[in-house]
Amino acid sequence: MYKCRKRIAAIALAALMGLSCTGCGKSNENSSQPIVTQAETTSETTTAITTAKTAKTSAKKTTTTTTTAETTTTITPEQETTAPQTAAVHAAPIAKVSHNTAEDGSLGSFVKNYPYNSSVILYCMDGKTLYSNAPNRVYYGASMIKLPYVYYCCTQLENGVHSLSETVTYTADDYHGGSGVIIHRGVGEKYTIEQLIDYSLRYSDNVAHDMLVRLFGTEGFNKMMSDWGYSNVKLYSYNHFADLTPDFILTSMRKMQQMSTNSGKSWQTAWNALLGSEGLRIKNYFSKESVAGKYGLYSGVYHEVCYFGGNEPYILVVMTNINDYNVNDKYMTNIAAAARAEVNKYTAEKEAAKTTTTAAEQTSPTEETTTEPAPETTSPEESTPPEAAPEAVKTSETTNTTPYDEN
Repeated sequence: MYKCRKRIAAIALAALMGLSCTGCGKSNENSSQPIVTQAETTSETTTAITTAKTAKTSAKKTTTTTTTAETTTTITPEQETTAPQTAAVHAAPIAKVSHNTAEDGSLGSFVKNYPYNSSVILYCMDGKTLYSNAPNRVYYGASMIKLPYVYYCCTQLENGVHSLSETVTYTADDYHGGSGVIIHRGVGEKYTIEQLIDYSLRYSDNVAHDMLVRLFGTEGFNKMMSDWGYSNVKLYSYNHFADLTPDFILTSMRKMQQMSTNSGKSWQTAWNALLGSEGLRIKNYFSKESVAGKYGLYSGVYHEVCYFGGNEPYILVVMTNINDYNVNDKYMTNIAAAARAEVNKYTAEKEAAKTTTTAAEQTSPTEETTTEPAPETTSPEESTPPEAAPEAVKTSETTNTTPYDEN
C-alpha cells in the first residue's frame, strides 16, 4: 500500500514538472491553461523545437550572407590602415570581387578593375595630388626599402660618418639571394660605399643593401623614420626589409629628389643610380625620357615609384598584390599612360587659367589710363605689357606638345 502511494505521488510530481515554462524557467503552476496529456505535450514540443531550429538555421544563413556581402563592399582604405605593420604579404593574395565594368582609360577605372589590391598615388611636385587610392594600405615593401635606406646612408655620409671611398669586404654572411650582381662574384672582394649605393639602387642588389645595413645599422634609420612621422616603419634586423605604405614611398622619393639638387656627392651618386635603374615596367614604358625610379618584387607583391621631370614634374607610386611572382605588365603600363594623361590635362588647365588671368589684367582699365589719355605717338606694341606675347606663344606650345619628353 505504501509503495502504491509513493508511485502515485511520483506520477503527480512528474505531471507538475511537465507544466513548467521551457523558455523562462519559471513554474506554470498558477497558469490558467488547461492540462494536456503527455502525448499532446510531447507532440507540440517536438513541433515547436523543429520550427525553432528551422527558423534559427534560416536566420544564421541570412546573417552569414549579409556579413559576407558587407565584408566585400564596406572595407575602406582607412580600415585597412589598421592592419599591423608586421603582417607582411609573402603569399598569393585573395582576389577582390570583380566588378565586371568596362575600363574607360582613367586611373580609377584601371585600379577598380585590377583583380587584387592595388594602391596608386599621382603627385605633382607643385604640391597637387591628382589621384590617390588607399595611400596608407600596408604592403610587404620588398626592395622598395632600399630607396629610403640609401637616403639615410647619404645623410650620414654628408655628416662625415664614413666616406664614399671607404671599402667594405663582401663576406659569406652578406650573401643574400635574389636580384643583384655581387652574388655572382667571389666572397672577399672589396667594394666602395659609393659602389654599394649605386648597386643597391641601380640593380636592386640585395647583397649591397645588406652590406650597407651592416655598416650603417638599423637604429639610426628607424629613428629617422620616426622623425618623418612614420614610427610604424621599422627596418627588420633579421632580414633588412620592412612593411611599407604608398604614402611613405612617395615621401621617400620626394625627399630624395629634393636632395638631388644638393652639391653633396652622395646625393648625386644616389640620384644617378635611380636614373639608371633597371627592371622597371613604368620607366621602360617611357624609355625615351629621363626617369628616376625604384621597384620592389617578391612573392605576392610588385611595387614601383617613378619621378618624371619636365615642365610639370610628378611622382607616380604603384603598389600591388600579385599572384606569386607574376607581374601584370599590362596593368602597369595602363596606369603609366593614364597618369600621363591626367598630368597633361592638369598642365593644360593651369596654362589656360594663367592665360585667362593675363588677358583679364590686360583688359582691366587702370586709374592712369582713365584719367589721362595716352599720347598719340604711343603705338599698340608699346601699350602691351612686357611678356604678354611670349606668354601666349608659350601657352600654345605647351598645349600642342607633350612637355615631359626629355630627349
